[in-house]
Amino acid sequence: MNKYIKEVRIKYNDEAEEPVLDLKLLKKRTNANTPSGLMLKYSKQFKDEKNFLMAKLFQELYTQVKNMEESEQFKAKQWRGKSGVTYQIKPDLVIAIRFRKKDIGEKPIEVKTEMTKEQINKVRHAINQLNTEKLTETRYIAELVYKKEWNKVFSNRPQHTLLVEILNYLEYKQEIKYYRSGKVKVLNQEKIK
Repeated sequence: MNKYIKEVRIKYNDEAEEPVLDLKLLKKRTNANTPSGLMLKYSKQFKDEKNFLMAKLFQELYTQVKNMEESEQFKAKQWRGKSGVTYQIKPDLVIAIRFRKKDIGEKPIEVKTEMTKEQINKVRHAINQLNTEKLTETRYIAELVYKKEWNKVFSNRPQHTLLVEILNYLEYKQEIKYYRSGKVKVLNQEKIK
């Protein structure tokens, strides 16, 4: 038998093919606060610089880091009791009574907030001054009532809590609609009486 040797020639490309990038990953938003977010940021950065090999490397790192990251979800035990407020209206003041927990797992305690009619009327007056047919921001009401910048009112917890309690009371009286986003709207009238 004759043995023939067959010569095989293989052509090698000197140019490497561009790696295929996962475009879904590149569309994700990131702020680079986590390791996986940082990998994604660099992947996008290298893609923009047309360095596809490094972009692919960081995409692979992103998927590996994402697999290693553990996220744990849990449901916190919350108080499921009746929550709300009752108002005791006296000639010169209004007392708001709520039940609040100081910490998780503790029994709710009764919290009373006293609002004088003078304080309530100051807030009413400020709302009337600022009232347009649009929503009024709470920050401007607070600045008029307390004659301070909003940040100083907001950082003073007792003062801010009192303001919120007064706005809740005026909403209870159906004089205003108090949006928790910090806006107030006068209801069914031009001015509060």
